[in-house]
Amino acid sequence: MSLAAGCGPVTSIIEREKDMTVQRNKAIFPHPPIAVPDGNVDVSGGGRWKIWQNAGTKIDAPILGNGDLLAALAGNARYPQVWITTNDFWQMESVANWEFFHDNDSAKCDPANGAGSPRPVGRMVFDIPAMEQGRWYTEQDFLTATTTTVLTASNGKKCVLKSWISAVENILVMEFETEMDLALQYDFYFPDETGKGCERAADIWGTGESGEIQNGMFVSMVSGRPLQVKQIRGNIVSGYRQFSDHVDIPSKVGFAGCFIEDPKERDMTLRCASRQLCAGEKTVFVLPVRSWAKCSRPYEYAFSRARYMTCEEVEKLRRQHLSWWKRFWSISQITLDDEVIEQRYYLSKYMLASVSRDPEYPPNILGISTFDRPAWNGNYKINYNHQSPYLNLMVSGHFEQSDPHDSPYLKLMDISFEMSQRLLGHEGLYYPLGLGPHGVVSEGLLLHMKSPALHGALNMIFRYRLTEDEAYAEKIYPFLRGVADFWEKDLVCRDGVYHVTGDGMHERTDSNILENGVPEDPVNTLGYLKTFFTWMPVISSALELDEDKKETWENIAAHLADYPSGTIREIQDNPTLWTEADVSLSELLPEELLDTEIYYDEGVGGKWSFHFPGNVMHIYPGSAIGLGSNEKELRIARNTVHIHALVENALASYELKKAEAAGEEIKDPHFYKAGAFNATNLSCLFFAAAARVGYDPEIIWEEMRQMILHRGIPNGFLKENPHGIEELNTIPDALQEMMLQSHEGILRIFPVWPRKSHPNAEFKGFRACGAFEVSASLVNGTVGSVSVVSHKGHSLKMDNPWPGERVNILRFDGRTESLSGSILEIGFHKEEAVTIFQK
Repeated sequence: MSLAAGCGPVTSIIEREKDMTVQRNKAIFPHPPIAVPDGNVDVSGGGRWKIWQNAGTKIDAPILGNGDLLAALAGNARYPQVWITTNDFWQMESVANWEFFHDNDSAKCDPANGAGSPRPVGRMVFDIPAMEQGRWYTEQDFLTATTTTVLTASNGKKCVLKSWISAVENILVMEFETEMDLALQYDFYFPDETGKGCERAADIWGTGESGEIQNGMFVSMVSGRPLQVKQIRGNIVSGYRQFSDHVDIPSKVGFAGCFIEDPKERDMTLRCASRQLCAGEKTVFVLPVRSWAKCSRPYEYAFSRARYMTCEEVEKLRRQHLSWWKRFWSISQITLDDEVIEQRYYLSKYMLASVSRDPEYPPNILGISTFDRPAWNGNYKINYNHQSPYLNLMVSGHFEQSDPHDSPYLKLMDISFEMSQRLLGHEGLYYPLGLGPHGVVSEGLLLHMKSPALHGALNMIFRYRLTEDEAYAEKIYPFLRGVADFWEKDLVCRDGVYHVTGDGMHERTDSNILENGVPEDPVNTLGYLKTFFTWMPVISSALELDEDKKETWENIAAHLADYPSGTIREIQDNPTLWTEADVSLSELLPEELLDTEIYYDEGVGGKWSFHFPGNVMHIYPGSAIGLGSNEKELRIARNTVHIHALVENALASYELKKAEAAGEEIKDPHFYKAGAFNATNLSCLFFAAAARVGYDPEIIWEEMRQMILHRGIPNGFLKENPHGIEELNTIPDALQEMMLQSHEGILRIFPVWPRKSHPNAEFKGFRACGAFEVSASLVNGTVGSVSVVSHKGHSLKMDNPWPGERVNILRFDGRTESLSGSILEIGFHKEEAVTIFQK
């Protein structure tokens, strides 16, 4: 039954509110995606890491989701198709019986990997012969989380597909409206099946490599194979994909797709799936998806839901969907006078809201699985990749999307306690680098790193500081205590100073250790420890626990080794752990800068990296240095950011000239920049680190803008960067840190902002440490009013936004107070709101 025959149009309950900036931002995809299903970036190091040759990376398709069910719109005008999966659909095979690998050179071909990784379910394909050689155009509306695709035939007639995944149920809805009569067929294809708009797959059966099918797939070589079942009945295409062979926890996803019809009129004897679309009519296609993680009989439930779905139910789902997204966007927002950067902010938030909400199953490193052989097993890589995308969500108050970060750590505590005892001989939590859900270990690799669990703890501490939610603190405290136990035992005290040993900033193999020695005092870990042991006594006191530990933790925080530092001249002859460039650091910088003091990567070990700026990670996300730090620390931190930025530009110029001299084809010169703002690893944190230390905001802004213009993909990812959701942190995190900082216990409003070039901006609903909620505006380069709500009733310290001026405090009952000074101290009652403005 078509909508014109009785369903009626799906209506919107979204009021186009003038103050909802999100409504003017959309994502535009003028062409069909070209990097589905396997991405288009090599991560094998040119074949050095054979295990990741031809592995799948991030994709360039429009992505839809509700934090559990995910879909990517791909194909072309003839074969529009949606790849589907769920965040809980993993091949749940763990290498939890690991003897951690540290690792030797054999890791390049045979690392400590199992088959534990997220899996795609497959793709629903629509075959529309009349659209052969047709044009494709797609637009995503963030406000309503609706994706509209316009297919234009050679005769100029259009077919419009409006797609959305319900925010409240795992069901994909696609509304078709055409300007001409169209015949179409539809069918479901599992990930190993090629054809009809997809010509690449992974070999899950071990039949051998071909031009289109890539072998080396763990599922077929060393592990179990999926059970794939499909049938067509009554114009319903249904089936399931299941991993139950050679796994620790079975997983299964069932699906059923069809156009809505009156159940009484549906002919269940039909063994085909086709539809005649009539010009001027609207028809609705539904694709319910269910999984074992959520129900007992996913296939049967999905089939029944599809068979009996009505237009009235779609209408109800649409209202609920729009209401959910309206609430999401109302939590916080920003307004900028730069449409390029503003759009990227809202695009990143839309994407993160689409892929992250299930508290037990965070999104994988790529965001969505469309390939059976994902790079890095598609797992939760916890030496920075997994932690990064959730940072910006906390400041914007989207805790429902940020909280899934915690689950992989909390589920793996038992075995991690055991491995600390077994491998290091002491108590505490010792984690591998690649985790999965529910205690799955996807990669049992250490690579001489001890900080990943500590890094994850910082996310949790930041979350607590923003909300002071004691129920949350109780949930995470056993993990935090386990991390504290680990470092109490693992730190080495020499002459009253605590040193980090056997932990490196960089991933290392055993051969590297033999060549360069055991690493010591990495600057990132020292910063993490400073913040961690500063806040552990605070959290334990709030929970009235471990009073006897308070003195020990405070002593560690106060007596950690100094951050390793020195001049560039001292490390001018390529201080890297491996060859990154054929030019020395000193050749890329002017002579007068060679005696500039910077932070080194490690006290013992590597000092600098051209492409991995990890020596800013103690600044951010470590939160150990900021605008309130002592003059020396802040100067060295700014120097470090500045030198990275200069070297990135100088090395890009050097490599470009070398390529021109060699007669190579020159790509966009911007892609020669790597190592700071444009680092493949850590660009997602570098911008925020620069903001934290007050680096030139004009440079930060321009680097953001140029990154988006040169490298931005319409779905929020970056060209030539294989990573996924960490890239969604880059712009929102940087903007939030430029607009508001609170991690040092003092509220700073627009502390690092390009006020001359971008004098007007606004944010609403940002969260600040101490359980404050803050809104503020910038008008003609001057802070307007500031609104603050104290959710816990704490007093507030705020850097005076109008230096040298008196300010007024307007309270909710109409009383006005006047304050002056460089630091304003304002008392609050619980849930009290005040407005602060220039007198």
